[in-house]
Amino acid sequence: MKVITESFLRESFRKEIPETFKVEAGQILTPSAAQLLSEKGVKIVRDGAEVPGEIPEPPESPVSAPVPKYVLAGGGGMFDTKPEHMTRLYGNRLVPKDHPRIFFRGRLDSLQSMILLAQSRIHEKGLKKLVQDLGEVLDLARAIMRAEVLDEVLCERPLMGLREGELREQSHHPEKYFGTEHLLVSFDMGWVLLTLNELRSSIREVEVLAVKAFRNEYELEKPEIIQALNRMSSAVYIMMLKEKSGKYR
Repeated sequence: MKVITESFLRESFRKEIPETFKVEAGQILTPSAAQLLSEKGVKIVRDGAEVPGEIPEPPESPVSAPVPKYVLAGGGGMFDTKPEHMTRLYGNRLVPKDHPRIFFRGRLDSLQSMILLAQSRIHEKGLKKLVQDLGEVLDLARAIMRAEVLDEVLCERPLMGLREGELREQSHHPEKYFGTEHLLVSFDMGWVLLTLNELRSSIREVEVLAVKAFRNEYELEKPEIIQALNRMSSAVYIMMLKEKSGKYR
């Protein structure tokens, strides 16, 4: 591997965080990967020698400088109080409130609100299994929020008992599994199907925002979140197919 990314390190460190990490000659350590190693206390080794750190530190001063309560994510600023136009990315790192990651969080929060409203209305109609299936989607949305805010790795989970390949198979071949063709949504399909379709399209929008939020020069951070959102939209489409074919009734 020529470029060592943050995503690669997080995947490597799932089971155990080593004391040292060796960077071979010709390999490139991305800034976010170097930051992660520094945060985890992992020493970087190049050509058999330990490197104190890839992120430059200010020179020592005979007088200890006060430790700031907040720092600007990416460097360049320190704060004792949080400015009103900024919010936490994670830990004590601040970003502007219109940062792509914060915008993504806001849309993900709105999506959860939409799911809850859909569950409430569908529960009144007596479609208990559909309410349950939407509950799994809500749980996944909450898990995505937690993983993003706490900077954790999102673990894969099934939806409606279906893994990634099964979700793709059923959503791509509705005739085989539901006895119906792909749906062409129209106003006269009823509010349950139209509500599910609104959720599906909103999930797709959140997925696009995730790509914008996690893409940088070297890599796509947190690809498991983007993958989970893609699977989530497939799951809601399957719910639409099940509702259309009467399997919830």
